[in-house]
Amino acid sequence: MAREAGEHRLYAQLGLMLRMASADPRRWIVGTVAASLVLAALDTIGVAAMVPLTELMTGNTDGWFVRWLSGAVGTNQLATLIPVMAGIITLVFILKSIGSIVFRWWLLGRTTRISALSSAELARRYALAPYADHRSRRMSEVYRNINDATNQASSVLLGIVSIISDGMVLIAITAVLALTSPAVTLFMVVLFGFLVFGVQLVLRRRQYRVGEELAAAGLEAWQFLLPGLDGFREARLTSSSNAFIDGFRAARMKRARASRLMGILSDLPRYLLEIGFVIAIMGISAILFTTGTTAEALTVLGVFAAASLRALPAMNRISANLATARTGRAGLDIITRVVDELDAGGRHDERPKSDAKFSGDIVLRDVSFHYPDSDDDVLHGISLDIAENRTTAFVGSSGAGKSTLLDLVLGLLEPTGGSIEVGGRPIAGDLASWYAGLGVVPQDVFLLNDTLTANVAFGVAPREVDAERVHEVIRMSQLDGLLRELHDGLDTVVGERGVRLSGGQRQRIGLARALYRRPNVLVLDEATSALDNVTEHEIANTLGTLQGTLTIVIVAHRLSTVRHADTLVFLKDGQVEAEGTFDEVRAQSTDFARLVELGELT
Repeated sequence: MAREAGEHRLYAQLGLMLRMASADPRRWIVGTVAASLVLAALDTIGVAAMVPLTELMTGNTDGWFVRWLSGAVGTNQLATLIPVMAGIITLVFILKSIGSIVFRWWLLGRTTRISALSSAELARRYALAPYADHRSRRMSEVYRNINDATNQASSVLLGIVSIISDGMVLIAITAVLALTSPAVTLFMVVLFGFLVFGVQLVLRRRQYRVGEELAAAGLEAWQFLLPGLDGFREARLTSSSNAFIDGFRAARMKRARASRLMGILSDLPRYLLEIGFVIAIMGISAILFTTGTTAEALTVLGVFAAASLRALPAMNRISANLATARTGRAGLDIITRVVDELDAGGRHDERPKSDAKFSGDIVLRDVSFHYPDSDDDVLHGISLDIAENRTTAFVGSSGAGKSTLLDLVLGLLEPTGGSIEVGGRPIAGDLASWYAGLGVVPQDVFLLNDTLTANVAFGVAPREVDAERVHEVIRMSQLDGLLRELHDGLDTVVGERGVRLSGGQRQRIGLARALYRRPNVLVLDEATSALDNVTEHEIANTLGTLQGTLTIVIVAHRLSTVRHADTLVFLKDGQVEAEGTFDEVRAQSTDFARLVELGELT
């Protein structure tokens, strides 16, 4: 019962993987089985053709095929019939070998395509998952799942399909042998059945544990590799690079040991089959020479020898694929669990539900929020009107809730209480349309290892880039000086994450990217924190020219950034303590006045 449940779960998991690759599981499997039947038929013909050849070589000309061949050739002379029959068998085996190569190429293409597409689909589900869920994930685990786990899972699919294909070949060969000698066939089925499936039954638990060890070692390797390379600067400055790489080395060594064990567990049945082949010859000879004539024995031995040329490799592959499939089950289990979690969390739809653009004031009505892993509210009953085409700034000490409030306004997080509307329309009802009108400049701008143009027109296909708009926003973002310094101009590759640029230059590219979208709402999240005073003043002038033409929302610590905002919102302990102009907020809040006195917002 437990075994049936396990098999049903395996089929369901493979069906999920096929659907992730946009393949119909039933059609995919039927097509593969049909091609396997054709290959099995070719193998059957090749083995069956050995029967008349061995009959001729022992002087037996009573077989129906030999009589037909004699009539077709016009002679019953063995000197003529044997070469003709050998030529027919050679042709059949050539066709069978060509068919096997074509089938293997076709099968590998189908399974590797499933692996690639399912990996891409898993990455898509991660990328479209809710922001709150994404924040709680370990990137090392995400990378492991998308890369290593999908490869393990696809090995299960390839292994099972190969087992089905080779199993059909063995069934066909067994049928031919059964017609030749039922007693010998029964002996072979019992002997090799035990060597293949009996040994695998003993090894299956260990094989699955090896798969789990491989998955765990893969995750551990990512956990050490990411901080060592992605955190290169910090690792260098703390002299911890060797520590991370030593951890990565240890994880890879664990994986190497597990891979070695997996290789032995896969190869062990092959050596047992070779021993079984010797035992089979002795057993068959004993059966044949005690139950029949010498000619009959030689005929059956000849057919058995021909059959073994095809059957032994097939049994070896079945043993190896059983081990591979069981080892890969750990990856398949991971993918199934992750997909269930991602589906339960929901998925963002990047297609707008309406052509109507959001316009009007951004209104927060009694908004509260707490993170899923906590019952304590980060924000408490916030009600705000962010006026259209005006500049509103959120300020407050660290931990006041500024970033969380901004993420709620952006629609990255969903309030646990209250609502957020724009012009009376809830943003949660059509986030894609809301995002279409947003331009966001984060504190840490993510840059592609691509041209300056590609980074400004982020996510836009090269053929669809508006070159005139790129030049326009470059000027607006005070990037003219940088552009003049670059030898290749807008075609200059900025390096991985913009390593060739200063922090201020990266943020100005982020501003240019936001403006390229022609937003209705421009959001600056600490966007001037890395700018020098001169550049900040220039950017402030740019924002000044935009005031009144679009809604600007600013989160900042520096007083100079928010001093001229139309509305200042001072947050404390997740609540709005004061709201108004700069001077009004300073008069209402002693905490804000203290920060002004210190000359900075920290």
